[in-house]
Amino acid sequence: MKNKKLEIIFLCCAFEATIIAFVAIANLFDNSIYYIFYNLFYGIGISVLPPLLILQKEKSNLETVGIKKLGKRQILVLALFVAFSVGGQIIPKMIAGEKLRWNVLPVAILPLVMTTFFEEFLFRGFLQTRLEKQFGAVIAIIVSGLLFALYHLGYPGFREAGDIVLLFAVGIGFAVSFKLAENNLIVSYFVNLPNAFVTYILRFEQFPRMTIWSTMFAGITIIFIVAILFAIKNERQLA
Repeated sequence: MKNKKLEIIFLCCAFEATIIAFVAIANLFDNSIYYIFYNLFYGIGISVLPPLLILQKEKSNLETVGIKKLGKRQILVLALFVAFSVGGQIIPKMIAGEKLRWNVLPVAILPLVMTTFFEEFLFRGFLQTRLEKQFGAVIAIIVSGLLFALYHLGYPGFREAGDIVLLFAVGIGFAVSFKLAENNLIVSYFVNLPNAFVTYILRFEQFPRMTIWSTMFAGITIIFIVAILFAIKNERQLA
């Protein structure tokens, strides 16, 4: 048991340090090198393939990381969390009469769809479920939220202490939605995604610069990830 706990602690530290490094390196560039370090190394190379290889070694299916069907409970949790997180950001702005920059969103949709999957698949689906088995739900939620917050140190626009504290609270929210939905990754993903859209609209200047190239490379990456997941699902069904 002690070895299992040390193993998950090591996994968390290794994933976190590597991700921060790759994201930070990616953000030093504003060309194709960015996508190599971000989409390929941080995204597919760290957040997706290593967890999948570990699952394959353990002979586990995708349900163990939360990729499973939605029920009434999951839909209710999803609706409540989205209303709270999105409404809590937009409604005060609308009441104050502030004009929201919806026009900046289209070019960021696919990159945010991609990044949100990286975050939820790793921090919630893979790490939080393992943390919960070894340390219990409360510790798993706290650590999952902390890992989510600290990985943003790789982004130059999110290195202020206030940003990290806010991201920690947001990460706790995603982790709680995952747990309340009985560890359903679809729920935490669709709680995170609209929150990411709204945050981008309100604070787009803090994000990496989005262009048509961001959309194109994100689209290619998404197709690649979907193909991998379908291949794994079909392999498990045939086994």
